[in-house]
Amino acid sequence: PSIHCSMPSRFLTVKDLATLLNLRESWIYDRTSGKGPEVIPHVKFGRQVRFNIESDEFRAWLDAHGVVAEVTEPRSLTA
Repeated sequence: PSIHCSMPSRFLTVKDLATLLNLRESWIYDRTSGKGPEVIPHVKFGRQVRFNIESDEFRAWLDAHGVVAEVTEPRSLTA
């Protein structure tokens, strides 16, 4: 039997998200260290913070904060 794991096709780093939203990386980090409506939905891999830009939760956060960003087909920000 095979195991199928549905992984998102794109995770952004803090630097990628800061570039996409034209914000400081420190502002992004501040919004991943607490709880409440200002926290940006994220996942952690050890100490690394990543953002699943295809998740409903992330898109809802963008909408709730009036952020207009094209996240359906992001270009490579780290290349």
